Amino acid sequence: MSSTSYTMVTVAAVNSGFLDQALKHTGALAEELKASAGALITRYGVIATGEHTGSIVLFQGYSELNGIDAAFKVYGSSDSYQALIGSGEVSVTLRNILKVEPLELKNQSTEAPAYGVLTRWGSKDAMVERMKGIVHLFEDNGAMFMRYSTIMTGSDAGRRLLAVGYPSMDAIEKTYDALRGSADYQAMVDDVDIDFRNIVRIAG
Repeated sequence: MSSTSYTMVTVAAVNSGFLDQALKHTGALAEELKASAGALITRYGVIATGEHTGSIVLFQGYSELNGIDAAFKVYGSSDSYQALIGSGEVSVTLRNILKVEPLELKNQSTEAPAYGVLTRWGSKDAMVERMKGIVHLFEDNGAMFMRYSTIMTGSDAGRRLLAVGYPSMDAIEKTYDALRGSADYQAMVDDVDIDFRNIVRIAG
């Protein structure tokens, strides 16, 4: 089975009155991307904190970069995508490509989590081996899914993005309580430049 090597993330501002309809169109688009562009995984939801609060975010994962080219072809023919962009209620504000690093939970769930936490930082290298030492703190406290990537495009190119899915806010709280009590995590935090941590309500 192919593994995800690249992720494309898109953020779009949405007028609040159109949000429910926009999520329906995004869900349909996600299915088209899996069927016609070869997306191995898609996740979408609403950013709940930070500067993009209220925006929709769509993640799509591919085994090769040419999958992203295929995604743009789907956009060109998709009624769901046209319903989003042509509505006048949705405006894409960010789109970036990420290279997935070899780090994940031992037991990655295929179920959609209820929440995701996105953390972005700068570091001299990806620190994958060092990160492996703290992965259990996420999994032991309820994390369902982890994806760690290096941003390849845009103004944040070269920075890292850690995306972790959780079943509940309680699991998020327990995880960060455990992280705060970890000397290894605190030492790692001292060596990076965290500039972004936000919560996403996952819709599908």
